[in-house]
Amino acid sequence: MSQGIKLWDGTRWVQKNDAARIWNGNSWQKAKVKLWTAQGEGFRTVSETQHQKTWEATWTQGYWGNGEAKPNYRLSVANRVMQGRYGAPWSLEWEGGIQGGMIGFDDNDIRNSLRDSAIEKVELYLHSQHWWYYAGGTAIIGCHNARGWQGRFQEINYNVAQQRYYNRDEGHWITLPNWVGDNFRDNRLAGITTHANSSDAWYYGYFHGTNDGWKKPKLRITYRK
Repeated sequence: MSQGIKLWDGTRWVQKNDAARIWNGNSWQKAKVKLWTAQGEGFRTVSETQHQKTWEATWTQGYWGNGEAKPNYRLSVANRVMQGRYGAPWSLEWEGGIQGGMIGFDDNDIRNSLRDSAIEKVELYLHSQHWWYYAGGTAIIGCHNARGWQGRFQEINYNVAQQRYYNRDEGHWITLPNWVGDNFRDNRLAGITTHANSSDAWYYGYFHGTNDGWKKPKLRITYRK
């Protein structure tokens, strides 16, 4: 039997669930209704429902070790999400340093969707395009709070999650801490970074960006409201 909240509108019963409101004497507040299930789990909150939403990246950018945005130049593709130091820097025209990547989303829509919600799971889809080694590498995930495309690399949270890759062309849904979703909801984060504070070639690679169809980065958040 389904559980939820129905209110009589004068002609029929209407399913309300998370839309139900209660007057506190000054304003209408979201109603929190619990139902005793008598099935071992005790009270269940039926005024909240679980939601899951996925946002595709709206912009991506790779950056040189000095923080400057990479241009489209020969083998350099600006849209790629970079990470790490090239394994043979002596073979290049110049030293690129420890590179990084930034990923942006429609953070305004994320905030609107997550308003008044409890975050249950946060996942990032990141599809590698290349690693220095055929055996793959490790992605180091961080966060930024920059709105819109940036000409210089920015990061406010380093190494919030790591993911091992075993092939050069490989995609993963990477679980991030729930506080990342909290901070997106509360206007303290706007995007994701890739940045390994190491010159070890194990961390050198790049990931597909917004120009790469289904392989572009995505953010998936499961929440209850």
